Amino acid sequence: MSALYEMKRRFQRKLPKAWQHRFQEAIYVLLYRVSPARKQNFFNSGYAPALAELEAMPPFDREPLQATLYDVVLRQLVDDIPGARGTILDIGCGLGGGIRLASVRYPESKVTGVDINATAVKVCRKRMKDLSNVTVTLGNGRALPLPDAAFDFIFSVGAASYISLPEFLQEASRVLKPGGTLSFSVGYTDAQFEQHRQMVENQARKAGLTLRRAVDITENVFAAIAEDTPRRQALIDRVPWPFRGYALNWADMPGTPRYQEYADGRRLDYAVVCTKDA
Repeated sequence: MSALYEMKRRFQRKLPKAWQHRFQEAIYVLLYRVSPARKQNFFNSGYAPALAELEAMPPFDREPLQATLYDVVLRQLVDDIPGARGTILDIGCGLGGGIRLASVRYPESKVTGVDINATAVKVCRKRMKDLSNVTVTLGNGRALPLPDAAFDFIFSVGAASYISLPEFLQEASRVLKPGGTLSFSVGYTDAQFEQHRQMVENQARKAGLTLRRAVDITENVFAAIAEDTPRRQALIDRVPWPFRGYALNWADMPGTPRYQEYADGRRLDYAVVCTKDA
């Protein structure tokens, strides 16, 4: 673990909770600029087992575990929940892998992606030029630069982990149409699933949403991390050395505090589906 990363950890722990989230966002932006990860389609931990369909479908075949996590959130968990899918929003769209998958799953829909990272937005816009139904916008999940009640369906992978959950739910609810669906994944340390399920239900209610489903996906995520370690290591080896320690932990690599949290059963990842009353 690099000295720079250890300094970052000590500094971040001294910050108030709200500022810890903002500090994480700043690191996220910086890491994109120096990391070869910007050449990938996804920037998430993944979900195992990978869908065989995605393992054989370019460009998702390069990162099928990561694509599968998106598929769980934007399709598998909501297939039995009625509602329109005409206008779709991806909060924290990153490099656009989720947007492209949404365009495959819902080819008649208009898909919008928003991300706080200007570098990611620039790359994403370039990659999505072949999709006439896609718009990519620079913006913060705490204050989306989007009108009220604009989307039938909102999905997000991981973004809520970097925003306080009440803020995320309130803002998602604001831009969600009545009768719309919100589906997202999130992860925390030293958290119990049932406690978080109750917390999400309470916060969703305050945001005008109804919790329809909460699923513990920790085992699937950890299995994907273990399976994907060789590919991640090859990418990290190309990260400039001052940032390599942070990249190792960001990628949940063996030997890092984050990986150990999974190994010790201290990490919780779960997926949530909420609806907004019509």
